[in-house]
Amino acid sequence: MSLKRLPLFTLLAVFALSAVNILVVQPVQAQMTGEEDDDSLNLVTRGAFAVVVQRALDGKEGDFDLHFSNVGVVSGCVGVEDAEITLHFTPKKIDIIIEDDPQFVLRNEEVRYGNYSCDIQTHTLSFDVRLNRDELMGRLISKIGLKSKKYGRYSDVDVNITKDRIEFVGKSPGGSSFETYWFYPSNTVILHAPSARSFQDVGPLLDAFADKHGLVPLRETFEKFEQPVWVKNIKFYTDPRGEILGRISSEERDTQVGAVQPTKTMYGPDGAMAKPYDLPVYARKPGLYD
Repeated sequence: MSLKRLPLFTLLAVFALSAVNILVVQPVQAQMTGEEDDDSLNLVTRGAFAVVVQRALDGKEGDFDLHFSNVGVVSGCVGVEDAEITLHFTPKKIDIIIEDDPQFVLRNEEVRYGNYSCDIQTHTLSFDVRLNRDELMGRLISKIGLKSKKYGRYSDVDVNITKDRIEFVGKSPGGSSFETYWFYPSNTVILHAPSARSFQDVGPLLDAFADKHGLVPLRETFEKFEQPVWVKNIKFYTDPRGEILGRISSEERDTQVGAVQPTKTMYGPDGAMAKPYDLPVYARKPGLYD
């Protein structure tokens, strides 16, 4: 998975997931109107969460994180109280239970003598849930659900879990959606050429560079692996010899590992001619959103 973004958990509708679409859904109005009973503020709809699958860089093998964030953003003299989350397993299903929803809290302890006398901050309501592939497989989990004790149940999504991937399948009024999250091998390396022009396709040059340095296309390890069609000039490989991985300086930073030579058209006294030039190639390990 690369730059993976999943759409919205939806109240009494569909827990759907896809790479680039975000579903717009209606909240349960009877539960969503008015302010909270205490100092918290109902400033955004509770009918939708944007969900991103994140790689658990600090976790054990098979861990992954679901990052939930409300679609609303609030700026002002407010803080945020974190969510309280529990997990409930039933036969072939796991429910993510929001015991206490994340909420905005007005910071009104001190008298303010101007519009901007407080520390203005921008917040979204968010929470993270860490799951583990092996535990889900051991429990034969085929559905994931989400439920808020305050705002009600969100719909379920079907999941198909194997050692190398999780497939998410959901249905919505707009149609079905399908997404795959991959558990990359530990020797996975990503090559890319960020300086390439938008119209350039340097994928074949990256493949040639990778082959020269002993890299193997990831699709040869994962038979069904496909990069999203909108990802350009970014290629995934494994590095059996460790030649490129040994040169990467940080888990979170790109490292230049060489260059490829595309051509550009130059015009001179004899007319147009193709001239090669150096295009830097960078490498990184899979990050949070890859």
